[in-house]
Amino acid sequence: MSDVATERELLVLPRFKVLGFLCQVDESDYRSLEKFTGLTTPDISKAVGFLDDRGLVEVRKERSGRYSQTIVRATGDGVKAFRSLLDGLRKYGLP
Repeated sequence: MSDVATERELLVLPRFKVLGFLCQVDESDYRSLEKFTGLTTPDISKAVGFLDDRGLVEVRKERSGRYSQTIVRATGDGVKAFRSLLDGLRKYGLP
């Protein structure tokens, strides 16, 4: 596991859900994250902030007319950290 975030930090459910979803898609907005993970916007925001601070996701703002939209994507380090976490969980009998 990377020094950037420990396994314990990534096992916090909102972080795990957000990073897991982002590892499956190119990028996502908050609305899609809410729909897929079942998390609230504040929970997603906290998780994304934590992951962004550690370089596991990239965040950008896009403007669409009067509204801005937050777009998030997993970085290479984020994908690597999540896969490493899953490999560690498989040692305990998870498929």
